[in-house]
Amino acid sequence: MKKLYIILTDGIYCYGRYVIKRNNVKEFKSISNGTEILQLDSTFWHYLFKELVISCLYRQCFILHWTLGDNNGIVIKLQPTSYDLIDYNWNERIYLLVRERCELDHALSWLSTLGGAFSALGDYFANCAETAGKISFHQLKLALRLGDPSIASRCRLYLSLSFIQKKRYKLARRIIETEYQIAKKTSIVDPRLINMCRGIWSKLQYEHLVYKNRKKDIV
Repeated sequence: MKKLYIILTDGIYCYGRYVIKRNNVKEFKSISNGTEILQLDSTFWHYLFKELVISCLYRQCFILHWTLGDNNGIVIKLQPTSYDLIDYNWNERIYLLVRERCELDHALSWLSTLGGAFSALGDYFANCAETAGKISFHQLKLALRLGDPSIASRCRLYLSLSFIQKKRYKLARRIIETEYQIAKKTSIVDPRLINMCRGIWSKLQYEHLVYKNRKKDIV
């Protein structure tokens, strides 16, 4: 069975020695020097070697071509690539993803500022509490789009604040308890998120107590 020996070098350093057989390509520590010298572009060698490893038919044709006569080995001298390869299609995809992330971060920042203002007014005006809840919901959708669980958890807590202001205490309680349990069980515990849960829980207790006292006074 014919075989072909290949020495891969740049003229100074030897990068590898390979034996190309019909069934496989193997790397050897020491083989005899080849009689043929072939200068190849480094990028071209990358794809050539990949094809030799993958394709049995290509290996056979390659061996037959380079073992004509008494030759059984070649020295491949690598040359610097004449130009850099740029994957423009992949670059365009990454560019769009980066721009989308920037726009989402920007929108999330604006919504946080706007939501904070409406949330502050929500303690006094019911329509502001309603608007703050809608803003929190949009923030949550953006956070899920970004794939950031920490921001998504904060958005749900903002939403629970809106429910407290609208006197929907049971729903707010479920959200706070759920987020608190999740925050404690994460691999990396965020103390700010824990404190946020505790702070909103305190507000829930206070608002619920005030609400019950008002009902007693009315009765």
